[in-house]
Amino acid sequence: MKKLTALVVLLTLVGTASFASSGPLGENSKFTVIEKADTKFELIYVSSEEGDVRVSILDETGRNIESNTVKHATKFRRTFDFSKLEPGKYSIVVKNAEGTSREEVTYLPAKNMVKLQTFVAKIPDSKSVKVHVGDFNKDEPVYVRIYNEKDKVIHKDEIIHSTSFSKVYNLKKAKSGEFRVLIENDGEMKSFVYKIED
Repeated sequence: MKKLTALVVLLTLVGTASFASSGPLGENSKFTVIEKADTKFELIYVSSEEGDVRVSILDETGRNIESNTVKHATKFRRTFDFSKLEPGKYSIVVKNAEGTSREEVTYLPAKNMVKLQTFVAKIPDSKSVKVHVGDFNKDEPVYVRIYNEKDKVIHKDEIIHSTSFSKVYNLKKAKSGEFRVLIENDGEMKSFVYKIED
């Protein structure tokens, strides 16, 4: 009786969360799948009977993506990170001595999940800057524009690249003063200001 009460209490406590779905396994066991922020789904399992529990993730074709077994379990939480998977529908399958149940989840990462990571460094004793670009949306080009202090474009570049990169821009033909380097990718922009002297 105490175990069944604990089961009800735990499921009530998580009742205010954002659920992707929840499913029964039988009279003694239940599990809940919570859709977390970003790319994660959390499974909460509670049972009044101790036993081994196997959890599997299947894609739309039924292919097994991941499986693991929790030994001698009465309750546990497992977080699954879908960030390396393709967008689409997946099944989270839970199997114990009472039976097997599955819940479908839909993984649709936000378009802006990848944030533009970049910085600009001035090369000492020169009129050059080095642009470093780390993470970005690789389906879209990276635009680099350099403006003088009159806000006139003195250099522009479009880079289509599949990995991170660095590139040096020589401004020796430009007059000394403040320069603004604007880097744009998929609607996200980063701006850097530097002063270059003769």
